[in-house]
Amino acid sequence: MKNKNSISIFFSCLAAFLLGNAVQAQEWQIEGAGHLIQPYGDNKFPLSDHSEGFSVGVGYSHYLNPNWSIGMGVSYLRTELNFSTPVLKGASMETDMEGDPFEFRYKTGYFEESVRWQSIRIPLTVQYETSGIVRWYLRTGVLYGLQLGNSTYRQQWNDLNTSGYYAQWDAELHGPAYAGFGKMGNLRNEGSVKLRNTFSWIAETGVKQQLRSNDNLYIGLFLELGLNDMRPETEASAKAVQYTQDMREPLRFGSVLNQAQYKDRTLETLTLGFKVRYSFQFGK
Repeated sequence: MKNKNSISIFFSCLAAFLLGNAVQAQEWQIEGAGHLIQPYGDNKFPLSDHSEGFSVGVGYSHYLNPNWSIGMGVSYLRTELNFSTPVLKGASMETDMEGDPFEFRYKTGYFEESVRWQSIRIPLTVQYETSGIVRWYLRTGVLYGLQLGNSTYRQQWNDLNTSGYYAQWDAELHGPAYAGFGKMGNLRNEGSVKLRNTFSWIAETGVKQQLRSNDNLYIGLFLELGLNDMRPETEASAKAVQYTQDMREPLRFGSVLNQAQYKDRTLETLTLGFKVRYSFQFGK
């Protein structure tokens, strides 16, 4: 309910902006940006690694006076969230096909997961700029990111080894492979997760170069600070490696984002990047 109220407030502000009828200068912009993304915070996901991405979009600014303007826009973002570790191991209590309890154990070498993430982003900003042919500008505001469908993930398991320890017989089984035990080698796994829509605080600064009387080139650096947890809304209950009693699929693999061992962690992102905008200005 809180998230829905935040969305309503955001789009109410957006509508109020669009209905404004002050007759000042207006500016249309085309932009492209490169992104460097890193999860942050004291409760951030373990195994997280930096990732890169890009965005393209269009924007509109309405000038209140020669130095101040308010703006909005829409852009498409494509990037990946990366997780990796040199060693991954764990254990869980299971029951085999004959009803006997045992401890399922697994250990792998290098593990990597990449979550491909795409969204449509709508910023609402205010900008200050100095006067002259070459201007310094500072832009800040909020950004709403709408996820485009499910995000896909890819996993790479290197040198995966599994076994089953039966305490009642003090025996550890390392085979057969069709039962889920043994040297599984290098495995790949794919799946999908549904990330939450995002809210971010954004800040951008740089220079605005006037090219002709109404054309300008912006070159700047920006920062985006995620304000909410992006993890799926569904309860995190999966295991990294799940033993099953199905000989056709004795092992199943869960995304890092859905694993129960990380259910109390949050996924908020800090993004740094470089942006170029070309603008066309008209009006007063």
